[in-house]
Amino acid sequence: MKKLLWIGCLSYFLIGLAHVVLGSILPVALEHYGKDYSQGGTLIFAQFAGFLGGVLLSPPLNRRFGKRGGLLIAAALLCIAELSYMLLPPWGLMFVIAPAAGFGFGMIEAVIGTIIIAAIKENTAVAMSRLEVLFGIGAMVMPLIASGLISAGYWRMSFLVVAVCSALTFLFWARMSFGELDPALSRRQPDAAAGHIHAMEA
Repeated sequence: MKKLLWIGCLSYFLIGLAHVVLGSILPVALEHYGKDYSQGGTLIFAQFAGFLGGVLLSPPLNRRFGKRGGLLIAAALLCIAELSYMLLPPWGLMFVIAPAAGFGFGMIEAVIGTIIIAAIKENTAVAMSRLEVLFGIGAMVMPLIASGLISAGYWRMSFLVVAVCSALTFLFWARMSFGELDPALSRRQPDAAAGHIHAMEA
């Protein structure tokens, strides 16, 4: 359980970083693209629309791919989105990348919370509070990292920090074993419609 809680904390730290990285470098990003704050606000809205989508769609994706599979999909999507941000694509493409990034960290947040609540039967509230603390640390540290990189003229490397953390999270979830929890994390549930068809055929 300690291993599960540890990687859960890492995942929430990642979510904290991802939540605020775009806002942390938004002024210099808008200056780079020659855009105003209203367009920046629209970009932030697009990212949080993706976040909402990730939270809402996590249950069907978990049923189809399993909780571990869902986390791997979300972490990979977030990593790709952050690397795409770093490349400074045309402004229009940012509105494709932003929802993808939001979807990634939204789904990670939803799935991790579900896993911890289901797996840790004792002191569940304490475990969840630790996750939230790591989220807060990530959200607090990212602006400090971004400000240093902005001062050095490497502001877009802020996205690389999140991408590297996403890649590490992906690797940990892909390679770590959690003992008796592994079958539950990998279990896939058949579609309700498909299950009905199979039942009729039987």
